[in-house]
Amino acid sequence: MNKDKEYIIKRIQSFLYSFYAKNTKNARVNEVYDCLCRYLMEVIGKTWVKSKDLENDKDYYILSFEYLPGKFIDRNIHRLKIKDQIIEALDELGFDFDEILACEKEADLGVGDIGIGSSALINELANQKKRAVAYALRYENGNLKQKIVDGRQVEYSDFWLEQGSNWEHKKSFSYLLEIDGRKSKTIAYDMPILSDNADFVNTLRLFKSEVVDAINIEDFTRGDFLKAYDNYINISSINKFLYIDDSTYEGKFLRLKQEYFYAVSAIRDIFRRHNKRHGNIKGIENNIKIFSHDIHPSLALIEFIRILTREYGYEMSKAIDMSRMVFDHVAFSITDDSVEDYDIEMIRRINPEIKDAIIEIQKNLQIISPELSIIKNGKVSFRNINKYLSGDYNYLSKIIAEARENDINHSYFNYGTDRILYSSSSNVGLSNLLRDYGINSFAYEKIEKIKKIQNNESFFKDLDKVKYNNKCRLAKIVENSLGDVINPYSMYDIQLSIMHESKRQILNCLAIAYKYYMLKYNSNLKLTPTTYIFSGKANEGYFMAKETIKFIIALKKMIDKDKFIREKIKIVFVEDLNVEKIKRVLPAVDIYSNLTLPTLDNQNFHILNAIFNMSNIISTKGGIIDNLDVSNSFYTFGADFDTIQKLDIENSYNANEFYYNSEIVKFTIDNLLNESYDNFPYNFKIIYDQLLMYNDSFKIFYDLEDLVNTRSKIENEYLDIDKWTKRQVENIIWANNFRLDEVISK
Repeated sequence: MNKDKEYIIKRIQSFLYSFYAKNTKNARVNEVYDCLCRYLMEVIGKTWVKSKDLENDKDYYILSFEYLPGKFIDRNIHRLKIKDQIIEALDELGFDFDEILACEKEADLGVGDIGIGSSALINELANQKKRAVAYALRYENGNLKQKIVDGRQVEYSDFWLEQGSNWEHKKSFSYLLEIDGRKSKTIAYDMPILSDNADFVNTLRLFKSEVVDAINIEDFTRGDFLKAYDNYINISSINKFLYIDDSTYEGKFLRLKQEYFYAVSAIRDIFRRHNKRHGNIKGIENNIKIFSHDIHPSLALIEFIRILTREYGYEMSKAIDMSRMVFDHVAFSITDDSVEDYDIEMIRRINPEIKDAIIEIQKNLQIISPELSIIKNGKVSFRNINKYLSGDYNYLSKIIAEARENDINHSYFNYGTDRILYSSSSNVGLSNLLRDYGINSFAYEKIEKIKKIQNNESFFKDLDKVKYNNKCRLAKIVENSLGDVINPYSMYDIQLSIMHESKRQILNCLAIAYKYYMLKYNSNLKLTPTTYIFSGKANEGYFMAKETIKFIIALKKMIDKDKFIREKIKIVFVEDLNVEKIKRVLPAVDIYSNLTLPTLDNQNFHILNAIFNMSNIISTKGGIIDNLDVSNSFYTFGADFDTIQKLDIENSYNANEFYYNSEIVKFTIDNLLNESYDNFPYNFKIIYDQLLMYNDSFKIFYDLEDLVNTRSKIENEYLDIDKWTKRQVENIIWANNFRLDEVISK
C-alpha cells in the first residue's frame, strides 16, 4: 500500500475529478471526505478480496442484533496506521482532519454490551485470519436519539443513513420471504471489518427489508393512498429502528417480525455461502461455526433445522444434532425483561412454516425427555430454543454460570474488548507513555510487559500526568458542549450504562445525595472533590429508567445551586451516549462504578474499557470479578451473589423495615422527600413509592451504607498516587487475560 502523502493527495484529486468534476482548490469538505473514503476503500478492498479467497478449515458467523464499530473512517485510519500521512495531506489541501471526521455519522447499529461484544468478536476473528461474516439489520434510524429537555429525556430519530454510507456496498443477490402474508425481499449490504494490523478483512453484512409489490395501483388510483402503500409501510418498518417499545401487542409483533426477517435471511445466506464454497450441503456441521449473541436471533436455530429437514431431507433428530454442532449461544442479558416468550399463534401469523417447524422440534425433544420443552402453555420460549438446540449455552460471568448448575450445556466465556477502539486510538497520551516504556501496543503479549514496571515510581508519576491532561481535555469538552465547569483535580467517578433498575443508577444518586446532605449540615467535613459522570439512555417505555434520569438531573441542579458544595461535588450528564463520546470520556476516568446487582450482573464491558485506560474500579461482588484465577485490585462493596439469592429465596428482606433501621438510608431518603421543589425539582416520592411497592427488589437500600463507606475509603486512597496507581497497574494485568482469541480457539 502506498502511504505517501503525495499519493494520498493524488488519489483524492483523482476521485474529485471522477465524482464531482472539481479540483482540490474548490472542493467542499464533505466532498474531500467522500474521496478520502474512496481511497481508503480502494486500499481495504484489495485485502478484502484476498481474505475472502483464503482457504480456511471453517467459516465463522455471528448472529447479533447489535454492533458498535464506531466511526469507520476513524477505525480504518488507525488500523491502516496512516493517520499522520492523512493529516499532512489534508493540511496541504487546506482541510482539518477533525473536520473531515465530523462529516461521518457513526454507524447506529447498537446500544450496549451486546454491540461491544459482537464488534470485538468479528474484529478478533479478523486478527486470527479466520474468515467470518457478522450479520446485522441495516437500521435506518438505529437506536433512539436522546436529548435532555427540562430535566427529562426526550427521544427522537436520527437517520444516520440519510447520505448513505461510504463503507458499504450493495450485493446483487436477494432472498424472498413471506412475513405476515406479505412478500418481502432481503437486500444485503457489506461493510469491511479490518484486522488490527490491516492484513485481513472480515465482513459485516447488513440486511434491509424491501417490499416486492410496493404500491397497489388500484387503491392508489381510487385515492386510497394509505391502503395503497400498506405493503410498503409494513415491510419497510422492519429495519427502521433498533429497539422499539414492545409493551403492546403491535410493538411485540413488530419485534418478532424483525427477528424472523433477520434470522431467516442470515440462515439462508449461510446455506448459500456453504453450498457455493463446498458444492453441496455435505459436512456443513463441520464446515461452519455460528455464534448466536443473546436472545434475538433465536429463530435462526429453528430455520436451520427446518431447512435441513424440509429442503435436504435430513431426519429431525439428525438435524437437531447438527444444530448443536454448529451453534454456540452467548447470553448477554439475563434480566427478566430480556426473556422473550411469544404466543405460538403470533408466530403462526408471522409464518406458518416456522410455527410447524417449532412444533415438530418440540415433539422430537419430548421423545428424548419431557423436560426438554420449547413450548409451554401456548408460548414459545426463545431462551429454551437456545438451551436445547445449541451446543453450548455460555454466560460471560463465572458466578452466573455456576449459579445455574442445573442447566444443560452451560459454561462461560472470558469475552475481551476492542482495545484499539476504546484505548489506543482514543488515549494517545497513554499510548505514547507506554511506548516510552517499551510497550508498543495494547496486545496481550505487550501489556504483559507492564509487570516489569508495576512498581516503577517514575512510571506512576508519568501516568498521573497523562491522566491529568486527559481530564483537562474532557473538562474543556464538557464546558464547551454542556456549559458545566468541572475541576480536573477532582476525582472523576463514571458510570456508563443503559438506564435500568438492575444497573442501580438510583443507588449511585442516593450515595451522592447522602454526601451532599452531610456537607450541608457539616461544612467542615473533609471530602475529596469528586465529579460524577453519568450517561445512558432509557428505553422508550421504561418508566423507572426515565424517572431515574429525572432524579439525576434534579440532583445535579440542587448541587449546582450551592456555591460551597458544588466545589466538592459535581454531576455531569452526557446525553445520547455513543462510541465517539465513550472514547472521549474513558481516557479521563479515575474510577469506574459498576453498581449492578450481582444476581443480574453478567458482564459490563466498560469495566475492561476503563481498565485499559488505566482506571480503578469500584464494583459489586458479581459479574466478571471472579472469572479468573488471577486476583484483581477492585474496590468491592455490598452483598455478594449468595447473600442476595438467599434473601430472595427466603423472602427475608423487608425494605420498609430496613429503611427505619438504617440511619444512612433514612437520613438520605427523608431529606430528599422533604426537599422543596424549587431547590430539588423532582418529586422523589415517585421513586420512593416504587422502591417500597416492590420491596426494593434491586437492594438499593441494602447496599447504600456499604457504598458510602467504600467511597470514603476510595477518596482517601485517591490522594496517595503510588497506592492509587499501583492498583491501576494490577487491574490492567488482570484484565489482560480477557482474550477473545482464547474464546475462538475453544
